[in-house]
Formats: sequence, structure tokens, C-alpha cells
Amino acid sequence: MNATLDSTPVYTTYLAPGQQLVSSEFIGSRSTGSLIVTRLVKDRLGLLHVTLRDERGRELSAFAEQVEAAITEGHLVPAGELVGSA
Repeated sequence: MNATLDSTPVYTTYLAPGQQLVSSEFIGSRSTGSLIVTRLVKDRLGLLHVTLRDERGRELSAFAEQVEAAITEGHLVPAGELVGSA
């Protein structure tokens, strides 16, 4: 069974290369838990993928919607919002 799409989905995001995020589980610890958005890529189905690089140089890829949901739920925090916290 093959799925077909009638049209290419259009996704917009506020994520951008160079944006720094911090994992909430590392706030206040020795590790920074820092992730940097390195790439935004649409696949051939039109789905938007975000590549994040951690402080050790490892990369992970997720759908933009997953990263945005993690931010909304507080699992990832934009680095600029950490001022005055912890």
C-alpha cells in the first residue's frame, strides 16, 4: 500500500540555523545541554526536518513539529530565555 499526497504540504517554522536551545534537564548542571539548529531541510514529501548539533559535535535530526512541541512543553528552552533562571 502506497500513500499519496494530493499536494505538497507547506510548513512554516520559527526555528532557524544558528538558534541555540538548551535541554531543560541540564539547566543548573555542569553540562550545558546546548543544542544548535544547524540545518532545516524539506524531504521529497515536503516534510521539514531540523538538524541539531550538541556540544560534543553529535547531530540529531527530528521533524520541525517535534522540536517545536518540545519547546512548547518546556523540554527545550531557547537559550535567550535562560537569563535570570536557575
